[in-house]
Order: sequence, then C-alpha cells, then structure tokens
Amino acid sequence: MSHHGNPSFPGFFVRLGYDPSLETAAFAHLTCGEVEECRKSLWTLVRGLDLPSGEADSVHYAQLLLDILQKFNRRLHRGREKQALCQANRVRLIERFGRPMTPDQSRKAFRRELELLADASGRPVSRTSRLAINAKAFIDTHYERRTTLSTVASHLHVSANYLSRVFRRETGTTLTSYIQRKRIDHARRLLAEGRESISEIAYRVGYRNYRDFYRNFVKHENASPRAVRDRLFKAG
Repeated sequence: MSHHGNPSFPGFFVRLGYDPSLETAAFAHLTCGEVEECRKSLWTLVRGLDLPSGEADSVHYAQLLLDILQKFNRRLHRGREKQALCQANRVRLIERFGRPMTPDQSRKAFRRELELLADASGRPVSRTSRLAINAKAFIDTHYERRTTLSTVASHLHVSANYLSRVFRRETGTTLTSYIQRKRIDHARRLLAEGRESISEIAYRVGYRNYRDFYRNFVKHENASPRAVRDRLFKAG
C-alpha cells in the first residue's frame, strides 16, 4: 500500500495517532539483525494506535497493518534462497487481511502474523516445509488451470498421498482447500470489478462448470456470487 499521493492518508494517520518515524525506528533494529527488538517495536507501535470507527478508516487500518507486515516479511527474507518462503508468506498475509475483519480482529491478526514471521526467521526450513512452500508457489501461479492434488504432486515428483499429508501438517489446511481458496479470492476480485458475467468468472478462475464454482463459492463466502457482487458494488 502506498501512502504517498493519497490525500486521505495524512488525516487518517492523525486520527489513528500514527507516527511513521516510529516504524522507521523499528525497522532500524532489523537492519542490525535484531529481529526480536524489531518485532517488539512494531507491536508497540500498532498497539498504541487508536482503533478506527468508520468503515473507510477500518479498511485503511487493515491495509496499513498488512503493509507493515509485508515490509517485515521482505526484509526478513532477503536473498534468492529465501525467495520462495517470502512469497508464500506474502500470499498468506494478503489472504488473511483480504477477509472482512473488525479493527480489533485486524490488530489481533497483525500480532499473530508478526509473531509467526519472527519465530520462523531463525529456524532452518525443513524438507517438508520446503515441499509445502513449493506446492503453494505452484498453485499460486497455476490455480486457473486444471490444477489438482495429482498435478501438483507430479510437478514436485512426490506421491499425491505424501504431498497431501505433508501439506495439511505444514499449513493446517488441505491442498485442495488451498486451491479453492485461491480461486474464490480471485473470483471476489473479478466480481468487484464487474466487467464479466458470473459464469465467465467461474471459468476464468479455473472451474469447468458453474455448479462446482457456485458450491465452492457459497462454502467459502457463506453467500452466493451474486449477493457478494451486490454487496461489493454497494461498498465501492
């Protein structure tokens, strides 16, 4: 998220009590390799912000917290050998903060994600963790195609059963659920744009028939695609 050039953000920062210099000071710890000090400083910064009350400010607040976490993630995982982990974290954070949350829920999500990033930074990536990361990376770029557990396993040269067990253990969700979540999140973005019919969107995000798309959409969103589109239009 870019704050510069957006006339709404100065007033937004004032209403929150946000001081960008505190964020700069927190990241200075990371430059010195002080991960835990940086984590503490960032949490102190966010904990000290006033929670917004208006809907627009609540959206900007969640975006601000996501922006801080993404900076933390990028600076923790510099270098080619950590690129896959950085990308997997990036996708997870976007998904987490892309869901509707109250400001208090956003703040709790920020603290949890901040702790996860800091805790993982000092641990070597295990073979099974790397497999899950690579599976996510493949899904993130191929979910619009005929991507299944079998196709991902074949790409990674492991059995489908083994990948299924490892993925669920490492991520807390099934690989198939992860694919569906990616597709539904993409569908939400296309619904918000409003340029295509719902049937066209179903095919765009990887479904071969509307019935499967509808069933999975309602399962994840607790609402029909048309209801979500109407809600997004009213909000936007």
